[in-house]
Amino acid sequence: MLDFMRRQSTKLKWVWVLLIFIFSVTLITLYIPLGDLGSVSVSSDVASIGGETISAKEFQGAYRNYLDRMRSQLSPEMLRAFRFDRQILDALISRKVMMEEARRLGLSVSAAEIEQKILDNPVFREGGNFIGLTRYQQILQQNNMTVEDFEAGVRDEILADKLRSFIGAGVTVTDKEVEDEYRKRNEKAKLDYFVIDPVKLESKVKYTEDDLKAYYEKNKTKYTVPEKRKARYIFLETLKQRALVTVSDDEARQYYDQHQSEYNLPERVSAQHILFKTQEKKPEEVEAIKKKAMDVLARAKKSEDFAALAKQFSEDGSAAAGGDLGSFTRGQMVPEFDAVAFSLGPGAISDLVTTQFGFHIIKVNEKQPARARPFEEIKGAILPIVSTRKAEARASDEAQKIAVELMTNKDLKAVADKHGAEVRETQMIETGGAVQELGSSAEFVKRMFSMNKGDIGTAVQVEKGYVVPELLEIQAAHPATLEEAKAQVLPEVLGEKSRQMATDLANQAQELLKSGKDLPSAAKTAGSEVKTSDLLARGGFLADFGSIADIEKEVFTLPVGKTGTPSSVGGKTLVFAVKERQEINPEEMKKGLDTLRAEMLPAKREQYIGAYIQEARKKMEDAKQITINDSVLTQISGTIG
Repeated sequence: MLDFMRRQSTKLKWVWVLLIFIFSVTLITLYIPLGDLGSVSVSSDVASIGGETISAKEFQGAYRNYLDRMRSQLSPEMLRAFRFDRQILDALISRKVMMEEARRLGLSVSAAEIEQKILDNPVFREGGNFIGLTRYQQILQQNNMTVEDFEAGVRDEILADKLRSFIGAGVTVTDKEVEDEYRKRNEKAKLDYFVIDPVKLESKVKYTEDDLKAYYEKNKTKYTVPEKRKARYIFLETLKQRALVTVSDDEARQYYDQHQSEYNLPERVSAQHILFKTQEKKPEEVEAIKKKAMDVLARAKKSEDFAALAKQFSEDGSAAAGGDLGSFTRGQMVPEFDAVAFSLGPGAISDLVTTQFGFHIIKVNEKQPARARPFEEIKGAILPIVSTRKAEARASDEAQKIAVELMTNKDLKAVADKHGAEVRETQMIETGGAVQELGSSAEFVKRMFSMNKGDIGTAVQVEKGYVVPELLEIQAAHPATLEEAKAQVLPEVLGEKSRQMATDLANQAQELLKSGKDLPSAAKTAGSEVKTSDLLARGGFLADFGSIADIEKEVFTLPVGKTGTPSSVGGKTLVFAVKERQEINPEEMKKGLDTLRAEMLPAKREQYIGAYIQEARKKMEDAKQITINDSVLTQISGTIG
């Protein structure tokens, strides 16, 4: 076992991730699943692992349950891209490997252990007692499980726990490991530094047309011009059609009758309040606050100026305005406040009202009962709505007539003039583009790319009206000339040159530091200035550079004042010197080691368990003891995913 641990010590980070996944799936599939899984049409096993198998039903249940949990977070496309079917199967295989390994080591589970595990499950307990055999069987049947299948799953879970205890028993956290972790968490350093950022150098880059041409020639295969199209179209603007329609009182009233509920005014109350906060207060403090509130309430009920009392005693943002809350409808305040405010008459003052915020004293100033607004009151608001609807209908009708007329008369201008419309042309547009002057025009552009040159299409609605298109020109996709690709080439040339400039400046700075120059001198040469960081722990982050992980060793070992080796991340170069280091206090570290060791031990045990299972699985794979039926896997995941 100890030899195994030593051999696995460098492999544990990724194994830990796998282990978490294995046991998350185990928890999903072992106990009561999410409802009826439905019929499983595939009868073959998905995989065999030594003497164990993963049936189609078992895989389907695990896969469906997992996807049900993931659908709210990931789209179907992402679920397919991540191949969750393979990941679920991989986790189930590793679980079966655990069963095989447990049996190989002579571990077993007694009937009494299974019984106790079931009795301890809160699903099967009511009022502290077991629900009884009949109810137990009913619950399993409702979830499409037999007693035998469920209890076999419980046995496997107990066996897995025993295996994990067996493997993890010999794992310890050494003194060096816990001390290293303590240092990692608590050692801090402050840096003097400057950053050479290629992006900030782009404004200093000089380039010629020859530079652009050379770059283009070197990379010309990646530049293409997509297919573009151009159309002429008759445009009927809805807004202009409004001038051609009239709205009668009968039409406006008909709209009002159909939408009357939308114009009803709800009951409203205008009120002030005084709030005495009790949130996060101790019981004895709440009692004192309540007494104070009662005293203020007595003063308010004796007709003392309510606004003045609110300014003096209220503990919320309305205090400065004398507690004025303005007017509000039902549901805008918390329920307790709402109920009292809408029960009082104008001028009335409430008793103390208790809410989650504290104690309130409410004064109602005005009440407006709910009412239906008559037609005459809102006629002016209805007319533009009905007018716009009629204009849209008229534009649609006219557009349909234009499309029909163009079938025999191809003269767009003549037809447009006849119907009071106008003829326009698009620019060359690529698929997914837009005709800005029409507003939302995706359907129009889509239609353009389904037409042949010279075709006249049917009417298409756009945001601002209707169009009837004629496709004028199709420009096929083709390799881009330098002129066509210039908008892409120029920033790429600037980026390449600025990166080279940054590299040259970083090299110059490093040579200066090697020759004995200080950090400010090197910064000046690079056209930068020295900054001082906050205290940084291992894994720290500089806002204008990024992670300092690559330079941690130097940061925490270099003498204070000594410059380190410049580090480059994402094109940026960090040039630094250690300004200050916050060393570990040996006495403080000694006090914290036991607590930290206890914190680290469970994670280290789980890492070793994961590594152990992975090695056991590899041995079985090498011995051809694990096989997967890909056709069954694909069939099931295709029907569920």
